[in-house]
Amino acid sequence: MSGFEKNGSSDVAYQLEGLDPREKAERIAASFVPPTPEEERKVIQKLDRRLLPLVFVLYSLAVLDRSNLGNARLAGLTKSIDLSGNRYAWLGTIFYISYICFQWMQMGWKQFPAHMWCAGVVMLWGFIATIQAATTSWGGLMTCRFLLAIAEAAYGPGVPLYLSYFYPREKIGFRHGVFISGAAMANAYGGALAYAITQIHGSIKPWQILFIIEGLPTCILAVVVFFLLPDGITSARFLTERDKQIALHFVARNQRLDVGKQQGLRFREMLEGFKDPKSWIPGFCYFGCNVSYASLPLFVPTIISEMGKWSPAQSNGLSAPPYLLCFFYIITVCWLSDRFKMRGPFCALSATIGAIGFIILATATKTGARYFALFMAVQIFASVALLLAWTANIHATESKRAGGYVVLATIGQCGPLLGTNVFPDSEKPYFRKGMWISAAFCLLVAVLSLMLSTWLIFENRKMAREGVPEVEEYEDTSIARETGVHERHRYIW
Repeated sequence: MSGFEKNGSSDVAYQLEGLDPREKAERIAASFVPPTPEEERKVIQKLDRRLLPLVFVLYSLAVLDRSNLGNARLAGLTKSIDLSGNRYAWLGTIFYISYICFQWMQMGWKQFPAHMWCAGVVMLWGFIATIQAATTSWGGLMTCRFLLAIAEAAYGPGVPLYLSYFYPREKIGFRHGVFISGAAMANAYGGALAYAITQIHGSIKPWQILFIIEGLPTCILAVVVFFLLPDGITSARFLTERDKQIALHFVARNQRLDVGKQQGLRFREMLEGFKDPKSWIPGFCYFGCNVSYASLPLFVPTIISEMGKWSPAQSNGLSAPPYLLCFFYIITVCWLSDRFKMRGPFCALSATIGAIGFIILATATKTGARYFALFMAVQIFASVALLLAWTANIHATESKRAGGYVVLATIGQCGPLLGTNVFPDSEKPYFRKGMWISAAFCLLVAVLSLMLSTWLIFENRKMAREGVPEVEEYEDTSIARETGVHERHRYIW
């Protein structure tokens, strides 16, 4: 591995050319100087400083641009465009139909250079989000929502896969938590921002100003992404050669790396991800999370306004605090998940808290109790962050993880098709049916999470009896495939 210290991965490949695959693996292992915990910590800090702010802010803007429809509705959208009957619900539904159909585009993160792929799709969705302000009809707004979903499907679902290229499997949960908490933060400041924008009176309507102000920053950030986002460890200019060596070492612990093949899918492994039944249970958990959560950004301002105490503008502002709490809860629970190296119990806990919140909303009539219950209901979103990390932990290779994430996202994103239609206007003011449905799916998430944990614990014990090591060190995917060694790894449950 000393070649990484001197000249990078291409020189290593040259030096090992012609050797037997097993000899290659032995040569790499023999020449590597193991890092100290302090060295690993410093490299992870460098990665955090570069990657986490970018993916957090981008996802925050993505969620803001998809969910500000609820704020725009209260800012006068319905006075300019006829959204009577089921038209408003269809604006949410058409987004998720498109989002589901184009989940396969997340594989672009593996197939193409990350900085080019990400910058392109971010610029596209920022442009579409902004021009929503120019729509004059329901059909035009439906078209924008459909196209917006295509661009966002190419970004958000692929970020967990991208992050798994850079971090140890036992530390990826916190990083996924930071990423996904961008959604909670967007819904928090989105409500406050919408409240402020509704106070603006100019030549165009407040809802149009809302779309412009929340869409243009995305286009600007796309340029930043093009220059700052690394494609992978070996091409990260902010890392020294020793840093790259250390990063490759800890990322390959109990999983395999595509050294020298950062772009390009291994289709055999991707198909293995599709066929692995352990890919499907997180997918159904994600489905349950999305039934419960995906509709909330669209309907929380309306739910609050129907409590009868506040104006539409105040309801936009009051929708922020529950999401702010959710932001801190996600960060905390994902850190604990990494600390204790377990996903299922924390996923089940978050889902149970969400279920209790929805049950209170379904049964209570007093304003204080219902508003407090919103703080609990939104915590179901923490389960999403844990599921993203869990999927990465289940699959050992980059391409298999890509397949697993496609299964996760495709099944999971079907949830909003149900979730966005369980709060019809006829159910005002308490929306009891939607609350009971959401509570039931939260409980389903809790049960499935515990079932998957039990399964993985059983598999770990079986591997222990068979002599599979608890910790496997550096493995290049190509070498592992050619030698047929180290095909199995212990699971984080």
